[in-house]
Amino acid sequence: MINQIVTLESCWHSSVPWGKAMPALAVQILEKVLLSSSDISGYCCGVQWERQEWIYAIVCCREILYLPQEEFSGTNVVEKATVATPAFKLGDVVEVDFSEEPSRRIIQGIFSLKNNWLYAVEWRSPILSEMASAQSRIIWLADVDLVKVNV
Repeated sequence: MINQIVTLESCWHSSVPWGKAMPALAVQILEKVLLSSSDISGYCCGVQWERQEWIYAIVCCREILYLPQEEFSGTNVVEKATVATPAFKLGDVVEVDFSEEPSRRIIQGIFSLKNNWLYAVEWRSPILSEMASAQSRIIWLADVDLVKVNV
């Protein structure tokens, strides 16, 4: 049984959570958006794959709202970037040094925070049961913690 768990933990990362083709994003990061429930605008500062859909981080009224695409609309107006281009793209395979041997993971989210980019990767298999409901399988890392893998 232990060998099966070790095998599962060593290979689950190679299957992307969205299937064969990554769904298109509704808006670009740093794009201005309009909230559907009001005439308030904000801008997209990040995106993450969660519950079988993209969840967008929208900066609005000095808060960050996490919304599915049905709750806002894009404007095709992109804020002037004050931060460098992200080092990785959604779906990139990267190596992460979680333990003695680096593990390969897939970038499942990107977030701009204080002029830096953070990248979401799963640190634990989604197949194994949750240890605690408050504990996420996703960890956010800076580009210095990741190495791109050519597959």
